[in-house]
Amino acid sequence: MTKKEKSPEQDAGEAAGEILPEAAEPGEQEVCSEPEEDELARVKSRLAYLAAEFDNYRKRAAREKEAIVSFGNERILLAILPFLDNLERAITRSRSTGEEGALSSGVRMTYDQILAELRKFGLEQISAVGEPFDPNLHEAIARVPWGGKPEGTVLDESRKGYLLNGRLLRPSQVTVAHGAPESGPPGREGGDGPGCSAQGSADGET
Repeated sequence: MTKKEKSPEQDAGEAAGEILPEAAEPGEQEVCSEPEEDELARVKSRLAYLAAEFDNYRKRAAREKEAIVSFGNERILLAILPFLDNLERAITRSRSTGEEGALSSGVRMTYDQILAELRKFGLEQISAVGEPFDPNLHEAIARVPWGGKPEGTVLDESRKGYLLNGRLLRPSQVTVAHGAPESGPPGREGGDGPGCSAQGSADGET
């Protein structure tokens, strides 16, 4: 093996008793630095990926926490709604029978107080009677012909519906108008009352 030739500077340094580092051959530093740069790029890419993943996790956790706060009482409210229904039926019955007194007033006050407290948790009643039928909010339990109302108008509400923080909690059970005659409510065509017929009118004249 031939001995590596020394540069004039190294020869002069050895003569002076100094040991100088050997000069690096061309291209030697570039070969050593390229793997380091590749590794650094991989590390930076991995850190950026982990940072994005953590940010997505943080946002997802915030959304889940918000959903728990907004809808965590859903099952409890669903259990309370039948009691509200019974109070509302009692109020409606007392009005229809003309028995509105101290007891009816107390029931009404209790109903209003419970409803006001539940509104603080995001409970909201759905408007139904007189509104166009909305399958996202209403559940049709009957369809009847009815004059003077557009097709699909809600005529009556059998059970009130509710929203919870803008999301459907329970749909309204409603009766909807359809195939409305030219005039008059159900069974009234041409001014005749329910069950009337041309034969009946003729009998009544004789």
